[in-house]
Amino acid sequence: MALLSGFDSLPSFDQINLGSTLLQSAVIIGFAVAQQGVARHFDRPGMRAIAGYWALLALAVFLSIFSSWSGAVWNERTLSRAITALSVSAMAAGIPFVQRAITSLLRPAAPSQNIASKALQWGVAVLLFYAVGVFGSATLFPEFRVLTVSWSRVTQLIVLSIPAVMAWRAWRNAREHHAALQLLFIGLTSLAARQLFAVLLGLRVGMPDLPLSGVIVIVTLDVLFVSAAGVFALLASTAEEVVLMERQAAELARVQQRLAQGERMESLGRMAAAVAHDMNNVLQVLGLTLESLRERLPRDARGDVRGDAHGEVGAAMQHGRSLTAQLLTFARARPTALVHFDPAARLHSLDALLRVMAGASIELQLSASARGASLLMDPAQFEQIVINLVANARDASDAGGRIAVSLDLVSLPQAGRPRNSLAPGEYIRLIVADTGMGIPSEIRDSIFEPFFTTKSVGQGTGLGLATVHGIAKEVAGDVLLESTVGRGSTFEVYLPAA
Repeated sequence: MALLSGFDSLPSFDQINLGSTLLQSAVIIGFAVAQQGVARHFDRPGMRAIAGYWALLALAVFLSIFSSWSGAVWNERTLSRAITALSVSAMAAGIPFVQRAITSLLRPAAPSQNIASKALQWGVAVLLFYAVGVFGSATLFPEFRVLTVSWSRVTQLIVLSIPAVMAWRAWRNAREHHAALQLLFIGLTSLAARQLFAVLLGLRVGMPDLPLSGVIVIVTLDVLFVSAAGVFALLASTAEEVVLMERQAAELARVQQRLAQGERMESLGRMAAAVAHDMNNVLQVLGLTLESLRERLPRDARGDVRGDAHGEVGAAMQHGRSLTAQLLTFARARPTALVHFDPAARLHSLDALLRVMAGASIELQLSASARGASLLMDPAQFEQIVINLVANARDASDAGGRIAVSLDLVSLPQAGRPRNSLAPGEYIRLIVADTGMGIPSEIRDSIFEPFFTTKSVGQGTGLGLATVHGIAKEVAGDVLLESTVGRGSTFEVYLPAA
């Protein structure tokens, strides 16, 4: 009761100052504890930074209790100003924590910075600024308390407004975590608005007392501003977690899809290997039969077999062997002979064959600047890559089109690599570009799947690009595609240089 009677005897300005400080302390400390619990549970960088900011706010209001009490009850103005200086310094030390929270939302992969050092710098700078203004005005103009109070509260307004401005600018420019930044901005703005309200009330120093109802209304509004700041800070943490959970769910779905596709590809590979082996057995029987028939067929004067039937059957068998070779390559069931060879020389040796494949109506350009480079793989598989890509480009091109085949040596550093699956190092890059119809975006994710084809029945097996992709992956390389509908496609095959 003696405490309450002492409180009743204070001027209304001091009643508001002390009452709001006590209630704010309880509210801010409660939200600071809640933020710490959220940060410990979810362990996100942004949440940890916000929890640190609220911990410093709790320290600041805890110091404000002693400042308000020493000034209002003990009438120790100098002690009150000194403690308030420490309180404002603690608020300023929280600015780097807000900056860290914003950075973690805008750029999750950004490296961590030394927040403690920056917090110390902010705290010391604001402490000096505050002390010079408050103690200077109190010394020079002791009869004008309103100047000292205004300097103190305007400094706190500036300190609390800086994080709100940071959040506002980040929210306006954000591409992700937009809701979390908006909620964070609203919460920090509530703290700044509450301090603006305190600046306006500070102008009442020395004025007639307000009635008790006025004191209660002002203290209640003060606490509501602080409560709103705490609620929106927790909502911002929740919004961040929702976005991260959605992102993890989407990534999990993609991983499951790739896993299912891998299992499907493995099953298709086993089936393809079985079919290819059985087909090889049939082709061997047909080849032996064809050779035995060859001796019985009529011949012309030069000794050649008469008629085209024998040649057509032989060509069909050769086509069948080529198809089984592709199936075995796709299924990884075909033994490979790894040798060092010059890919540029190998490419030039295919010049005549590639021009026959392209046809007279399509212009074929061939160049190789990777002379002296070496590949370690099966040369036949390298040729298969080139032939399949040129055949694919030919089928996509109309008469008068152009196919450009080039080979060069490139070095892929850690940063700026065309695809994360490629390790840094030197690669032989084979580029096959055409001016054909292009590949629609809706089927680009499917073109490397086995047996997928857009050609008519009987015109394509759907194994060409799947074989190219399989060979490249087998030697730790990769295949990239760029295509524009109506303007053509460009395939880039990266093969590790030996």
